[in-house]
Amino acid sequence: METNGNDSTFPSYGDLDKFLVKHDSNFVWLLMATILSCGWIIYLTYYNSRNIGLILTLIINRLYKNVYIHIGSFSFSVLSGKVMFRDVYYINEDMSIRIQDGFLIFRWWKMYNPKQKQHDPKAETRLYVTVNGFEFHVYNRTDLYAHLQETFGLEPTLTPSKKEEDKGRDDQEMTLDSVNIKTESQDPSSSWRSLIPVIKVNISTGRLAFGNHHLPQTLCVNFDDAFLTYTTKPPSSHLDQFMHIVKGTLENVRVMLVPSPRYLGMQNDEPPRLMGEGFVVMQSNDVDIYYYMDEPGLVTEELENGEMEACGEGTKLQDLPPCWGLDIVCGKGTDFNYGPWADRQRDCLWKFFLPADFQPMKVTELAQPGKPRQILAFELRMNIIADATIDLLFTKNRETNAVHVNVGAGSYLEVNIPMTVGENGYAHTIKGQLLHVDTTSSMQYRTLLEAEMLAFQVNASYPRVWNMPQSWQCEIEVYKATYHFIYAQKNFFTDLIQDWASDSAPDIYSFVPYSWKFKILFHQFEMIWAANQHNWIDCSTKQQENGTLSSPCPK
Repeated sequence: METNGNDSTFPSYGDLDKFLVKHDSNFVWLLMATILSCGWIIYLTYYNSRNIGLILTLIINRLYKNVYIHIGSFSFSVLSGKVMFRDVYYINEDMSIRIQDGFLIFRWWKMYNPKQKQHDPKAETRLYVTVNGFEFHVYNRTDLYAHLQETFGLEPTLTPSKKEEDKGRDDQEMTLDSVNIKTESQDPSSSWRSLIPVIKVNISTGRLAFGNHHLPQTLCVNFDDAFLTYTTKPPSSHLDQFMHIVKGTLENVRVMLVPSPRYLGMQNDEPPRLMGEGFVVMQSNDVDIYYYMDEPGLVTEELENGEMEACGEGTKLQDLPPCWGLDIVCGKGTDFNYGPWADRQRDCLWKFFLPADFQPMKVTELAQPGKPRQILAFELRMNIIADATIDLLFTKNRETNAVHVNVGAGSYLEVNIPMTVGENGYAHTIKGQLLHVDTTSSMQYRTLLEAEMLAFQVNASYPRVWNMPQSWQCEIEVYKATYHFIYAQKNFFTDLIQDWASDSAPDIYSFVPYSWKFKILFHQFEMIWAANQHNWIDCSTKQQENGTLSSPCPK
């Protein structure tokens, strides 16, 4: 195709038409092809993923009637192994999961070695998941309230024929569990964990919420970023299959009690302190978590006497029950806030999500040979590796008072929650220690207590019958403590106890008697008394001029 020297390098309309006619072509067809190509590119770029999401939403909701699943957009790339999604909702009668957007990458090009070491936490990662704007909200317990309706003989209004559905579901789950256990034990390479031994999940801006419009406050756990890794490793006992592990780091974590939107009642009980959206129970700049749970194996037949004697001590030590627990490590900027108001909100949440059925608890039966082994307890451990603060807040005549505690690195808390019920019920255990304790109050004379270490342990025994007396035992040991006493502290702690105690008369239909036993042991204890003339006390922050009396006690 030739062009004039005076013209531009771009062909004119006539030249283009002559060229197309000469080669048995047509400009109209070229124009239509160009328009259709542009339209197809625009459709693939802006509308194809949304239409696929709409089609998937219709198909999934037609298959699953009891839930609502919404997918705003969905796209995938086979070459890069990438799946992208946006505006994903999963909503049922008890909870909802919402994801703003995210993607996952499956590295299918990585070489698969079926002979690699089984349950290796250091194996290569093939699956990456990234999520933005994650929200998990629990607002109901339908199954539990349906069971209460059946227990109290009420007309079932939540889920009809619940007993038959649960029975069929339990039978199916037992069958599936036995099948899964046998299948994995026969051929470990057939499990999907051999293909994807490690899964990495990154979450940007997440929230966990527990509450609804029937509760005055909603418990929220907010975090900015979470970097999690799921893998498996060999179990703690040779009788189990493997151990699930989820470990990672959460940044800027805040546990809050926020007012529930559209609350049906009256907000008469005001929090002692508002920090942002609500009352902050706990906050930390960075939190490391380590969640572990053994996949129970089958209970084996009892060995003969000769075989038991032949077993070594190492084998006997490995015959431990399956482990289940969560380790939490709090870093810098860790603050805890609690008090009577927060405890009342905890009680409301507890009564709604874990309502009492007022029935005697059944003794947990021992697992028979051929059945999965039982997990006996859940272990929760919290370690503080940096300086932290603990505030105990309460109100008196709408005025906020506080007990402020500074603790040092190395403080920890351990909670043991039993999962089985014995002949005498079950017992919780809470223990921990606080290092380098420095306690002050909101009074004008702020100094209260200094101690090198404060160790505590609480044992709570719950009988099988719900209204039988409970026994609580508390042991406290204080090392190298100095307590500054003035008489005004008597009224201060009396106000704290009155705010914590309920003003209403106990309900006989829900009242549970309990008794506390305290054991307090001081090591190298010293009490300092203010002894100024005319009972005058200097409360200045610097260079206090107070006459004091010291009462040391070596033990």
